[in-house]
Amino acid sequence: MQDAILEFLSKHWDKENVSKIQFSPVPKGQSGDLAMSFFELSKQLKRSPTEIAEEIKNVLVGAKYRSAQELIDKAEIIGPYLNLTFQLNTFFIQVFKTPLKSNLFKGRTVVVEFSGPNTNKPLHLGHMRNHALGISVSNLLEVAGATVHRVNIINDRGVHICKSMLAYQRWGKGETPELTGEKPDTFVGRYYVKFDQEAKKDESLNTEIQKMLVQWEAGDKEVRALWKKMSQWALSGHKKTYERQGIHFEKEYKESDHYEYGVEFARKGVKNGVFQTREDGTIFIDLSDQGLDQKVILRADGTAIYLTQDIGLAKLRFDEFHPDEMIYVVADEQNYHFQVLFLCLEKLGLLESKNLYHLGYGLVNLPHGRMKSREGIVVDADTLMDELSELALTEIKKRNSDISEKDAKRTAEQIMNAAWKFYLLSTSPKKTMTFNPEESIAFEGATGPYLQYAGVRMKSIFKKAGLELEPKFNPEKQGSALGTAEKPLGIKILEFPNVLNRAAETKNPTYLVTYLLELAQTWSSYYAENSILNAETEKLKTSRLTLAHKVYEILETGLDILGIEIPEVM
Repeated sequence: MQDAILEFLSKHWDKENVSKIQFSPVPKGQSGDLAMSFFELSKQLKRSPTEIAEEIKNVLVGAKYRSAQELIDKAEIIGPYLNLTFQLNTFFIQVFKTPLKSNLFKGRTVVVEFSGPNTNKPLHLGHMRNHALGISVSNLLEVAGATVHRVNIINDRGVHICKSMLAYQRWGKGETPELTGEKPDTFVGRYYVKFDQEAKKDESLNTEIQKMLVQWEAGDKEVRALWKKMSQWALSGHKKTYERQGIHFEKEYKESDHYEYGVEFARKGVKNGVFQTREDGTIFIDLSDQGLDQKVILRADGTAIYLTQDIGLAKLRFDEFHPDEMIYVVADEQNYHFQVLFLCLEKLGLLESKNLYHLGYGLVNLPHGRMKSREGIVVDADTLMDELSELALTEIKKRNSDISEKDAKRTAEQIMNAAWKFYLLSTSPKKTMTFNPEESIAFEGATGPYLQYAGVRMKSIFKKAGLELEPKFNPEKQGSALGTAEKPLGIKILEFPNVLNRAAETKNPTYLVTYLLELAQTWSSYYAENSILNAETEKLKTSRLTLAHKVYEILETGLDILGIEIPEVM
């Protein structure tokens, strides 16, 4: 509807300034279907918003343009707003035409890096927030027209990896995941915790770790063999978790394969004066002129750090995908790291900062406090998913006594994924949050399962009506019997493209989460008061079924962006 209004105004008002007009829901307590505001335009034209509103009102509802009267029934100026009330039939035709995609980023190529696991432990709750963001932001950009490459960086070398290796070397006694019956990444993670426990008793272990890292980078056969075995255990466990969460990467990069490429740039940086060298051989960059400090690029013993490999890997990806933007989904604990990385890449002449974006997010706490991997105070992703799935399974069997065990388990997994993904996205990324498993899995309230249930109920209506999920009805040709009762749903549907664009542009899926809840609640309120299958006339029944199908389409599309499926039963 907004596009139709703007198209009309570009022909009959001021084409150059039409794009400056803003739309929003009608303020509470006011009448109308959509509000127009002119704050940006007012500054540019140096005219009051009310004066501009009066001029546009005359164009839209004046006697001069009959075509506008087919769109607008009434236009009312209230304060700085011009509130529009639409002609019913034209309004619902536009509702049914509401697109499920946009062209906001058409022609753009984006690389999205997310997850970034270490091969010394299983994936945990913190990774799950990362994954929820990585999945949804990638999908949002794709729905907005971009070509998206989903990639992962596997941190499989460094001091932290050597910790689990040294602990296994000292205390493993040849045991394997097969012998203990543990998931392989959980098995490796147990030794990472073991090292920290032993290092508190014997600080010399920290020196041993540094020696092991030097041996690894020197290609020591024994160290490399141990590293390869333990990395494979960890990665095989991670793969199972990814599959369960519905995550698939186009490409995975291992730090061990690419860190030396970064070392080359570190040494080149010294030659061209971007980096400096200390007496002990440490290579660093001085960013004091940027309000930062001196940052090590390469250690004195020649070993690389995260920053080293990230420099090389950024250039490698840019040459491979030629993206307009590279997005790093990494916790905001690493804000400083990415400030330095982007400055290094720009000063080296490799990439421009405008092509790089750090999508930081706050930590996820448990109800009893913060997670600490080295101390073993974590919630493993698999453990949490198992608990959520069991809770869902119990509820499903309670509600559907005749459901088969296979169907019940499949549905429980779908509900489990909806629970954690939706809950972790319901808080704006920048904020720290607390994850409450019991709240997330509830079938009622502001949850993923609540939205799934709304979709299941709609599918049930279509089934009872004898329809597939595509009603054979053309409201533009056959007309519509819908009226003021359906207006709130129609208005909410028309908001969808703008919500998509805003969420994609800001890389914040919380906008979509909030919208889907509002859509489902608007639908629930409408359905409680208005029968669809027992509507007064056949035409009204068909019109309402078509409207219900549009709601379902948007709900399904929105949930799919978040990585959530609508089950068959709940």
